[in-house]
Amino acid sequence: MADVSVPVLIVGAGPTGLSTALFLAQQQIPYILIERHPGTAIHPRPVGLGARTMEVFRALGLEERVRKAAEPLSRSRGEIFVETLASANMAQVKRLNLDGKDLETFDQMKEAEKAISPATGCLCNQAALEPVLFEAARERGGDLRLQTELQSFEQDETGVTALVVDRKTGVQQRIRADYLVAADGANSLALRTLAIPTKSFTLSKMHTLAIDFRADLSELVRGHEFILCTIETPEAQGLLMAVNNSDRWLFQMPGYLENGELKVPSVKRCQELVRKAIGIPDLAVEIMGILPWEPQERLAERYQVGRVFLAGDAAHIILPTGGVGANLGIQDGQNLAWKLAAVLQGYADSTLLSTYETERRHVAGFAAEQEEITDREKTTDNELQARFGFYASSAVLSDEEGITPDYTELKGQSGSRVPHLWVEYQGRCISTLDITSRHFVLLTGSEGRSWQQAARECAVHSGIELPVYSVGSEGELLASKESWQRATGLPDHGMLLVRPDGFVAARVSAPDEDRGRQLMGILSALHLCPT
Repeated sequence: MADVSVPVLIVGAGPTGLSTALFLAQQQIPYILIERHPGTAIHPRPVGLGARTMEVFRALGLEERVRKAAEPLSRSRGEIFVETLASANMAQVKRLNLDGKDLETFDQMKEAEKAISPATGCLCNQAALEPVLFEAARERGGDLRLQTELQSFEQDETGVTALVVDRKTGVQQRIRADYLVAADGANSLALRTLAIPTKSFTLSKMHTLAIDFRADLSELVRGHEFILCTIETPEAQGLLMAVNNSDRWLFQMPGYLENGELKVPSVKRCQELVRKAIGIPDLAVEIMGILPWEPQERLAERYQVGRVFLAGDAAHIILPTGGVGANLGIQDGQNLAWKLAAVLQGYADSTLLSTYETERRHVAGFAAEQEEITDREKTTDNELQARFGFYASSAVLSDEEGITPDYTELKGQSGSRVPHLWVEYQGRCISTLDITSRHFVLLTGSEGRSWQQAARECAVHSGIELPVYSVGSEGELLASKESWQRATGLPDHGMLLVRPDGFVAARVSAPDEDRGRQLMGILSALHLCPT
């Protein structure tokens, strides 16, 4: 017999596991989260949180807390190339964006994002982000267990039994869960236990050393803060990454093999390498950690085996350019959490869960392919699709109007993220995205009364609550009729059925005399359970 039972067991307290936990809490689903380490992020790394990821944090009520955590890097701009940091004329150094674009092109991309999103991206160190998510999960009643390691698990038709151990006391415990979410990183035990094959993309054979260190470089960079600095001196070539653009840094350099294993230099040697890279022979350097790693890209062939789901780096590893992998993992958590909740709460059948793999694996594969495309071949449309996502699965009804190929022209087509529109709601200015997160909702034009009646009928017959928000001069969401039509391309009697993750599940533009029957049919087709 298991010592404890819980609906969901989450393994891993990185951004993916913690985001999954927070969204489960938002859906009022109890969980246990275990993490083998004594705290959150061990090695600092800058992560570019995209606009879509900030929308996800906005849905959790954490946008401002994340931005505050990002303040130490908020003035950072782009990547620079120098011989050594001390020898450079910082005012004249050319700056590029992280993916090699000049900053003017990067700014154009940011403007394109602003036109379609209520949130803007930011740069945040993972070591600053994870404590924000961890504390928020704790505040919201999460059962978070540090220094607790998953040793093994078995599953059957009704659940998963996991054997975990307290690394402080050595005491073992069995946890019985309806579902297990493996967010335990690149070396995932679940990935290995289930023997899931992986597809490799451009797998790099380069071995790398990451040196985490403290040194006061504030005078060198003040007014010229950067995200990345390529050091070109032959004595210590590498990549200097800002942790706070003051006294905490990460220096990555090529490693070398000795007897087939990556050679890890001594602390003294690491101090010497940092001093040569910075260009100050007597610089006071404190080494905080030395991490050998090998850049790689891979995609798991399956995200789900029975009642076990892979998420984050366990499911996909994308070369760490701008924090693509972290963004994907956070959004994995949002996508999976509401589906688990729908099944656990009984208003969806278990076939809904298969759409997690269909949707998120496609997005990760698309993102990996985008990383391989040269800068000249990239387009704003492709990049926006990689950042915001687009779904085609049985949790989305195909659009009778077809899919517009240009992502910037999407107007609430099924599978796209609901169009962002500023509206007034109960005296506050909000985005149409802000009404989503916990429930499915109906978003209609000014003639939405028939949809309100249909939603009431569905609630009576199926128990599924569907809040309805009409957009117009007299609706729940106050805006002009023209703004609704401009954002969605729908007539006033049209409707968008929006999922808890903010994506459009169904789009209706044609009139129908029996909206109740029509809506019940839509819900049934989406694996929801009207009776």
